[in-house]
Amino acid sequence: MLTGEESRTTVAIPPTRQATTVLSTYRRLQMAGFNPTEAANLTAHLSGLPIEGQKWTIWEIQHLLFVRSLVESGRLSS
Repeated sequence: MLTGEESRTTVAIPPTRQATTVLSTYRRLQMAGFNPTEAANLTAHLSGLPIEGQKWTIWEIQHLLFVRSLVESGRLSS
């Protein structure tokens, strides 16, 4: 767990590969017995998204990561 002063290290994954990784992570978590909401929230957390008070869907995660990749590549301004 991270505490107040620690920072997170993020690794840049190409958008296409990231989308595949997100979906496969979500599906594997469901096969392991997590319900769709639990699997989506854990996938969001693993993708660096906040999960406090949020119930993510896999579509929302993929959409947000796609938009984030557009902003990071300069193809969309924030």
